[in-house]
Amino acid sequence: MANGSSSGFHYNEQLFAKLERTISRERLRRYLQAGHQDMANALWLYETNVELSEALYGIVQGVEVALRNACHHELAGGYGTGQWYLVAPMSSYLQDKVQSAIQKSGGPRAVPGQVMTELSLGFWVDLLASGSEKAFWIPHLHRAFPFAKGLHPLRPKVHQRFERLRWLRNRIAHHEPILTTRGSLYTGHGKFLTLDEVDECLRWICPDTARWLRARSRFYAAEDLLGQLTTGQIQL
Repeated sequence: MANGSSSGFHYNEQLFAKLERTISRERLRRYLQAGHQDMANALWLYETNVELSEALYGIVQGVEVALRNACHHELAGGYGTGQWYLVAPMSSYLQDKVQSAIQKSGGPRAVPGQVMTELSLGFWVDLLASGSEKAFWIPHLHRAFPFAKGLHPLRPKVHQRFERLRWLRNRIAHHEPILTTRGSLYTGHGKFLTLDEVDECLRWICPDTARWLRARSRFYAAEDLLGQLTTGQIQL
């Protein structure tokens, strides 16, 4: 693909100049450096990053939905109501997130399922943080990860992993580079995740769901895309 040909499409110098303007040289800078200042190589890397982001979107979405529903299930059971978010001891910061989600869901009449979909991944990751350990993790949320028992210490490692998953999700959403030659994904903040570590997040919750998502998503396409860079000459 480095020669820019696909279905009869070909790069030329005029197109290079236009793409440099519309994509922006700043956005292409990392790819130009990795591609030895060759615009065709840089665009191939840029396109590969887009493909990888597309492949990962459904995978990360699947893990996020599973995390949300696993936490909701345990909290609803623990508090004896699907509206646990109205009675749980939350910080004012988390309460504000809940109230915003309720308003977006239609107000006080919103059912729990509607409210859950409006709560961001960051909300659920915050419930796994050290500040929520006594209120949420110890009494309830450790049960959301029944297949992560080999981790020690459990909560910090689960929180760290899902925090990096959140960073990765945000980079995908904001069209940032995630492609590397390390066989892993760049999450930002100088950190990385492997595809297996993303998959493991779901395996901690439900191995059967993880097996289904791996088989029916673009997991192996993402694996192939990363493999192209680990064996190639171009470095990222």
